[in-house]
Amino acid sequence: MLLCVSVSTVKRKSVIAVSFIAAFLFLLVVRLVNEVNFPLLLNCFGQPGTKWIPFSYTHRRPLRTHYGYINVRTQEPLQLDCDLCAIVSNSGQMVGQKVGNEIDQSSCIWRMNNAPTKGYEEDVGHMTMIRVVSHTSVPLLLKNPDYFFKEANTTIYVIWGPFRNMRKDGNGIVYNMLKKTVDVYPNAQIYVTTEKRMSYCDGVFKKETGKDSKLALERCGPAQWRCNGRKVSTLLCLWTKQPLEFLQKDLGRLHQWPSAR
Repeated sequence: MLLCVSVSTVKRKSVIAVSFIAAFLFLLVVRLVNEVNFPLLLNCFGQPGTKWIPFSYTHRRPLRTHYGYINVRTQEPLQLDCDLCAIVSNSGQMVGQKVGNEIDQSSCIWRMNNAPTKGYEEDVGHMTMIRVVSHTSVPLLLKNPDYFFKEANTTIYVIWGPFRNMRKDGNGIVYNMLKKTVDVYPNAQIYVTTEKRMSYCDGVFKKETGKDSKLALERCGPAQWRCNGRKVSTLLCLWTKQPLEFLQKDLGRLHQWPSAR
């Protein structure tokens, strides 16, 4: 009788121990599923990707502050941190490519100037996190302000241009346009480059190419964030839409760069 009670007690303790272990493992699995997603790593050469990487943790790490880019309404610097970036340039090579879903899986999606997404979602995606805009393209945005600044008010706009157009003393024609825009659309996230940052970008461009260029920020704005001290991205995919005259050429439409470590 005593032996039966002893065996029964041992079995009960074993069941309790196994139950505790099972419950612990279940909670651990649930925690891991919530903490880490494994989104498909975009294959930047257009083939179905097979590698998976965890980058959901980036949503929980602190945003980085970029003092060269100032919010027009709040005068606060830009805060941004990305893990996997897709830069979609302008023109027509991507028409018919049907990679919109792949582009939309990136944690940060960059577009240039007033490049459209409506009507082209299947090819270029519909999400836009950052839009880098030349001072000469601001009037193009203002032709359809409800779309860019009301419907797409979650997009961050980074406007670059020479000091004469971006000055804040009332004489900067482009800056004045942007001020009026944020008055009408207070939720619009519009940032402008500082004079110091613009000079730095011009210098980098001239040093690397030997030429002055009004497109300096397009060269070293997003790219600088990617390459300088690993400020933004750990991986960047360029989804390039080359001008229409190059459509017949055998151009690679997707390129991939690992960021500087």
